[in-house]
Amino acid sequence: MRGSNHRVRGALAFAMLIALSSTAAACGSSAPPSAAPPTVAPTPVITPDPHLTEPATADQIFNAIRVGKLPLSVNNASAGGPGAPIIKQINAQIANWPLIITEYRSSQVLRDALKWDPTAGPKQGDPPYSWVAMNILIAFGPVTGKPTTPDAERQAQAEALISLVDPLVWPIEQKSMAPVPTKTAPPAATESPPPASPAPASAAP
Repeated sequence: MRGSNHRVRGALAFAMLIALSSTAAACGSSAPPSAAPPTVAPTPVITPDPHLTEPATADQIFNAIRVGKLPLSVNNASAGGPGAPIIKQINAQIANWPLIITEYRSSQVLRDALKWDPTAGPKQGDPPYSWVAMNILIAFGPVTGKPTTPDAERQAQAEALISLVDPLVWPIEQKSMAPVPTKTAPPAATESPPPASPAPASAAP
């Protein structure tokens, strides 16, 4: 009997040793790392297109120039009468040089009224700078006498002026004593598909 008790106590001790070993193993193991949260892609920022559509207004062009750092002052504004080709004209100055922004009813009305030809240079009675875009005419400089080539300061003012207008209207055509480069290219022309050939006529029954 004494030997039997020894065997029972040995079996209980062995079982307790196995249980303790299992508990220690369970406590020592670490839980698997959780998966990293998925990266959310940033929302793309959509840049609004600043280009205006025809008909543009003289006020839109003037407001774009006003936010610049040019020495701009306003004299007055006038409206065209019923049926007149001009809707509105803003008379301003940049450092005591006339700046006239004229809004026509359409680009075609403007070209017909001015007989606009960008290949011809300024002539007697024209300002040193004239720019046409859509239905808008911008004239900069005096219109008395024969126009002369402006100095470097006036040229810099003309370039600053067009840099403010250029993002709004295109393409910009000009008749200037010293041409001012423009940055915005006109939109690429899309080719229209060729017309479909007519289907052959079927024979009468």
